[in-house]
Amino acid sequence: MDGEHLASVVAVRFRGGGLGRLPVLPFSQLNLRTYVEADGEPAVLFLRSYVTPGGLAGILFGAPFRPAARVRVREDAVRAPGAGIDRRFRPGGVTDPGDLGRHEVGLYEAAGLRRFRVERGPAEWRSAEPVGDPRADGLLAVGLDVSGPPRIALAGETWFETDVPPSGAAP
Repeated sequence: MDGEHLASVVAVRFRGGGLGRLPVLPFSQLNLRTYVEADGEPAVLFLRSYVTPGGLAGILFGAPFRPAARVRVREDAVRAPGAGIDRRFRPGGVTDPGDLGRHEVGLYEAAGLRRFRVERGPAEWRSAEPVGDPRADGLLAVGLDVSGPPRIALAGETWFETDVPPSGAAP
């Protein structure tokens, strides 16, 4: 993005909802992502996605989820021991997340590269300062350098809708 290489750890708590007429149980999700260009559009490439048990049904629709016994998402911390993530932070003031909050194309590998679109609702983004020594072994495990200073942006609440990509859909 803007000539820089960027990776992110994104943690989300889902309150539940629906997939068509089927109910979706509450669950937490942790994504390890990087940012690329696909067909001239900025896109998010999901490197790994971990979900707690309530989100495992997404596997039936081709989501590349890995089970996670624990993903804790709080106002001041994200902890996922099985994914090697432990980040504590002090929330700050309102901020512009830049391109991080605007991507509409997602990509992931599942028997080929799959592409999907995301529509997001409004969100109030806040900056945050890291507290202590953040652990990001999950990013190291996929070969990414985490030596630079972390930039943290938080959104307290929003909504999103996405399509289910067809099997084998390429960008």
